[in-house]
Amino acid sequence: MQVRRRQAGVALVLALATMVVIAGIATLMFTRTVAEIRHSGDDQAIVETLMLARGAANAGGSILAGPVRDRLEEIVRVTADTARPWSYGSGTDTPDPVSVAQDLKQVANRLQTAVDALVCGLNPAPDGTRAQVSLRVHFTPTACGQPLPGAVRLPDGRLVEGNPRTGGGEGVSQTYALPFVMVAEARIGPYRRNVVLQGEYRFVLGRSSFARYALFTNVHALPNGTGVWFTSRTLFDGPVHTNQQFRFYRTPWFGGEVTSAGCTWPGYAGCSGKVRYGAYFYGAGFIRRGAMRPDASRPSVTNWYGTHAPEFAAGVDWGASFIPLPQNNFSQRSAAQEDGLYFGGELAGFIPCCGRGRRGAVPVHSR
Repeated sequence: MQVRRRQAGVALVLALATMVVIAGIATLMFTRTVAEIRHSGDDQAIVETLMLARGAANAGGSILAGPVRDRLEEIVRVTADTARPWSYGSGTDTPDPVSVAQDLKQVANRLQTAVDALVCGLNPAPDGTRAQVSLRVHFTPTACGQPLPGAVRLPDGRLVEGNPRTGGGEGVSQTYALPFVMVAEARIGPYRRNVVLQGEYRFVLGRSSFARYALFTNVHALPNGTGVWFTSRTLFDGPVHTNQQFRFYRTPWFGGEVTSAGCTWPGYAGCSGKVRYGAYFYGAGFIRRGAMRPDASRPSVTNWYGTHAPEFAAGVDWGASFIPLPQNNFSQRSAAQEDGLYFGGELAGFIPCCGRGRRGAVPVHSR
């Protein structure tokens, strides 16, 4: 009887021990399963944030190839030197690298402002996701209000290759490079990944051509000092620029971009007087851009002489940069031969004609 009880006791102990072992194994398996599920979720979030960051970098590449390129062309158009041998930098046969870097720094500062307006605050994450994706492009040490990441350094702009302009009328090209750093970042909850890319944004240019303008004026007046007015009979389908201020009567139409530097007394190389951003409207005098109604992009003035409301199909900039002219007869002749109209003999008069404005050629040089 005692043997049976002892055997029963042993069986009970073994059964309890087996149950404990089985319960322990089940607990271990459950714990590992939960850990694997959690680890799998971590891996999924890590991969997802990395893919989103790469996608943002791809979107940044498209922006660099499209809108940023357009902004750079606008900036180069008003900052490139049209008279000296080099568009950026000083020197004759070879530009001084320090001067090139200084000139291109001004281009980078302007371009940074334009790029920030395009990408800051942009969230290119797919709809319906809880991810936060950001993109910024550094042409300067600060982009979208944030510094460069870690130990990343932004080199100076440089001349890649090219030849100086000699004034002989030949076409030359010069290639410049603006270094940039692109930072694409994605976040999903506590998970964060970023992609940092470095490169050079290269652009090629020669002499900035005045021939692109339908109308370009340094002094917006006739030789006798009488102001030139745009009227309802004015139709220009190309870019129009003045280093002074425009005058409007009724409803002139402009199909290309319209830009005004606002200089009261323009010289050849820069503004010699004060700067007043705005335009003249018939019967109302000069109106500053901040006082234009309903706004500066579509000003309208109504008075005794009618409604004066120029139409800007491609936009207007009342605060454009001053565009310098060739500073001597030699460079004027070169500019006319390369990009404008050159007359080999005496020129008694020149009247552009007729009707709808077309892209003209400025400057004009007569020997």
